[in-house]
Amino acid sequence: MPAYFFQKAVKMTSEEFDFEFKSMKDMYKKFEGDPIKRLRELGEEEAKNNPMQLLQSAGRTKRLMPGRLYMFNYRNPISKQSADYYDMFPVVLVLNVYEKKDYFQGLNFHYLPPLYRAELMDQLFPYMMNPGVTGDELATSIRGKLAPRVNYEFMKKRRNLMSFKPMWKRYNMQRVVGQYLYVPPKAWDFIMMMPLARFRKAGINRIYRDSLTDRRKRNQ
Repeated sequence: MPAYFFQKAVKMTSEEFDFEFKSMKDMYKKFEGDPIKRLRELGEEEAKNNPMQLLQSAGRTKRLMPGRLYMFNYRNPISKQSADYYDMFPVVLVLNVYEKKDYFQGLNFHYLPPLYRAELMDQLFPYMMNPGVTGDELATSIRGKLAPRVNYEFMKKRRNLMSFKPMWKRYNMQRVVGQYLYVPPKAWDFIMMMPLARFRKAGINRIYRDSLTDRRKRNQ
């Protein structure tokens, strides 16, 4: 990608970026080919050949950034008594952060069966943005995130994204145990598919059944 475009992309606001390039995919196709394909190739290569390095760019943090994927320990939610069930170790694509109100919202992929997680990510990956990054750096760069315009209202209006509804969850920051673990983009597919969920008060079959029922209702 030409150097002049680096400077232009970095200086853009999210609105300007969205106006000129609807997604990271549009941007890179114009200059370098399909980044989504390359990102997934890098993840697959590393998961196969060097799985210990897949999370090399991961790191613990106290701060959440919208559009990024995190893992965390959530053992004692406020709704513990009233909820039908809850996940103690969520893997969440964070979309909204309200620090003053002590909560955040996002997509916990554990609530959908793996096949449907993959289908939804196929639809979400094209909305990733990575301004100012080229080549294999897009797999590890902290700039890698979901575009700001991808939020609840955005997904609700798109039939191909309706699977997000059973996954949409709200988490109280004060109930998170320890720090968050940031997951780099190249590890998204791998982490989402790992059996990391620890549900309480219900088995995984019931949770999947409820989520798929809700998904079908939303798609009618």
